[in-house]
Amino acid sequence: MTLGINVKIIIVLHGSQDSDYVSSVRYFASRVGVNYAFISYAKPLVSDTIGDLYMPLFVGYGKDYEKAVLMTGFRTPPLLRWPRIKEFLLSMGPGLYVFHGDTNPRFINDVGKLGLHDVAFLKIKQTLEEYVSNHCPDRVIPVVLTRGVIYKEIVNTVNSSCSKTEVLNPLFELDSFINYFKDVLPWLIKNTRPIG
Repeated sequence: MTLGINVKIIIVLHGSQDSDYVSSVRYFASRVGVNYAFISYAKPLVSDTIGDLYMPLFVGYGKDYEKAVLMTGFRTPPLLRWPRIKEFLLSMGPGLYVFHGDTNPRFINDVGKLGLHDVAFLKIKQTLEEYVSNHCPDRVIPVVLTRGVIYKEIVNTVNSSCSKTEVLNPLFELDSFINYFKDVLPWLIKNTRPIG
């Protein structure tokens, strides 16, 4: 996507050695009309790209988000701070919303502000494993951007205890999220700012 003449937007993600992760990003970027780069593990790396606006895309605040901000010199609000994100996530339910999890207080606070009925995390309490060992939801909604190691861990954890539970695709592969992203993109551009 371009803003005016010759303005190049690059969405920036963590990166992974998992080829499915890179395919998810490539698919999403082509659907929304932006370029992409990674902070580690996959190509193209941020250091190998030339753009005008670098947009770190992360679900919430945490170490990886801050690393991307420092590497790009740009700060974009994480997904949990986007307009109408609560309504978007609720439209995917009802179900168990699963986040990767980070102990960053802003991340925990932002998840709490969503007011979602059922929430679990991969890496912090209440863990997904604990949840599905006691209850099998009809639907699991992974609040992750891409297919890859984290998404696959969610699927495997659910399937090991709840084989009949539906697990939705990651956000980057959902038409509803692609449309939501396109709608919110002007806000993201306006709210992506240089850190210097």
